[in-house]
Amino acid sequence: MRRFVTILTAVVAVAAFSTMAFAQATTAAKPATATKPAAAVQPAVATTQAPAAKPAKPAKLSVKGEGKYDEATKVLTVGDKTFTLAPDAKIMMGAKAATTADLTGKNVMVTYTVVDGNNVASKVTIATAKPAKVAAPKK
Repeated sequence: MRRFVTILTAVVAVAAFSTMAFAQATTAAKPATATKPAAAVQPAVATTQAPAAKPAKPAKLSVKGEGKYDEATKVLTVGDKTFTLAPDAKIMMGAKAATTADLTGKNVMVTYTVVDGNNVASKVTIATAKPAKVAAPKK
């Protein structure tokens, strides 16, 4: 397998260098052509359009703090920021799925984007309590 890769690499390198050599040789071997007066030369009109730029993805931001979810307005507040949950937002507690009822009073990390001036949460992770360390009995 190693020998095959080495031979394949050598073939690709030879092909790449030979095409460069032919490209230089053809431009150097072109016979000189009669030039037209500058007044007779028509400028080329560009008919191709530049490809449309893809819309930039909004930056994903995150914030941590104590969450407060209001069921009536469906708004999550963390610190001084307010968020609306995206329809496909994931609410996780560790590796398990959670509900909006689990958000209030818990430490959360919200991953969000800003859409039309509004903070839209795409993922909310509820911090799980660290397991208590069990002290080893002294002998």
